[in-house]
Amino acid sequence: MKIKVITSYKPGSWEQYAKKGIESMAQQFPKEIDIVVYGEEPKPQCDEERIQWVDLNSAEPELFKFKNKHKDDPVANGELQEIEGGVRRPAELQVKGGKDKNKGSYLWAAVRFSNKVFCVVNGVRNSKDYDYVVWIDADTFTFRPVPMDFFEKLLPTSTMVTYLGRENPKLNDGGKYPECGFVGYNLKHPEMQNFINDWEKLYVTDEVFKLLEWHDSYVFWHLTKKYRKESPYQIKVNDIGYWKGVKGHHVFVNSELGEYMDHMKGKRKKIGTSTRNDLRKEPTVDYWKKAPQSL
Repeated sequence: MKIKVITSYKPGSWEQYAKKGIESMAQQFPKEIDIVVYGEEPKPQCDEERIQWVDLNSAEPELFKFKNKHKDDPVANGELQEIEGGVRRPAELQVKGGKDKNKGSYLWAAVRFSNKVFCVVNGVRNSKDYDYVVWIDADTFTFRPVPMDFFEKLLPTSTMVTYLGRENPKLNDGGKYPECGFVGYNLKHPEMQNFINDWEKLYVTDEVFKLLEWHDSYVFWHLTKKYRKESPYQIKVNDIGYWKGVKGHHVFVNSELGEYMDHMKGKRKKIGTSTRNDLRKEPTVDYWKKAPQSL
């Protein structure tokens, strides 16, 4: 199996967390795997020669257009202040929205999270010789060597995408959007290019602003549900999260990925690790045995 891992990071955050995460991938991933970083700033000091660097803004002009169009619109950036000619949060939020529906929130930060979407679009379209493109968030630390067969078993040929689901079939709306710190895209699947085209189209046409939420995980969830349920798609997905019996809010570290990687999302970046309280099972790996109890 030929795999390309892609990632990106927020400008100015290289020393804060991205260096640790990205360099650990280069040090711990099998040599057969290619690693590509999409950057929005000049290449930082990095000693890992196997890493390839791509300038995101020049590689994806449609991203530049989208961000430039909406960069000064507070609503498109997660805030509440409306401007003339700007976008508006969907009216159905007042019925279906949660506790943050009347607050400023990342849930509607379409501009911020559009970067990740276009990284994936570019990665998938420019990897025709690969079997899988795998997105991994840059705040993910790989703490021990990952064998190639781990990736090969994790990424089946029969499903279109592999992700950390948090759906609850007992809830009418399916529960919660996935944790998209790790997503595998099967490039050999017949619907993959259509999926990527539809994802990009939501941003190029501003249709993304008609969805209930605008961050990348929700938009990804919206599309995967469409492709799973609607004809002619009815594709299969590989949920390595809740569908596999994984418990806990921090689904990444409680999944099989947690045997090798730690996703330091949110406040965990400040201490450089997730915690024992994040785990829903007794740790068997030294990394987790030595982890702090709480933030």
